[in-house]
Amino acid sequence: MHRRLATAAALAACLGGAEAARAAAYDQQSPGMRALYTGVAVVANVTPFVATLYAPRCLPGYVVCKLTYAGLSLAAAADQLVLSGGGDLAQTRAILHRGFAGDWYLTGRHVAGEVEAEPLPEPPAPAPGSGEGGWQPPPL
Repeated sequence: MHRRLATAAALAACLGGAEAARAAAYDQQSPGMRALYTGVAVVANVTPFVATLYAPRCLPGYVVCKLTYAGLSLAAAADQLVLSGGGDLAQTRAILHRGFAGDWYLTGRHVAGEVEAEPLPEPPAPAPGSGEGGWQPPPL
């Protein structure tokens, strides 16, 4: 019982200390503060609920969240590819981009507030004139 309470207090102190030192840029922080940021990032990567402080959509821990997004995007892209008959590859690429691009883990820069975590980034806009603008019905 006391061990759990001590662990929770230590975690709260680390998170509180990281929040208080956000005023300066990450590179201008002392080595000890950068180590604290990195330690909090490691905890947020693997601990449920802590990642929501830096990526609100990632409840089970950031790495598990990102792996889930990647797996679901792979299944959705395969489904979309089959349903479109391979006729809308731009949409398939966009679905895969959302799941596999972005940050795969949190770093000290994310905890310091210098960089915003992107577990599910927006896909890039299709290139103009690429010809892959969506599904086209077959000619009658």
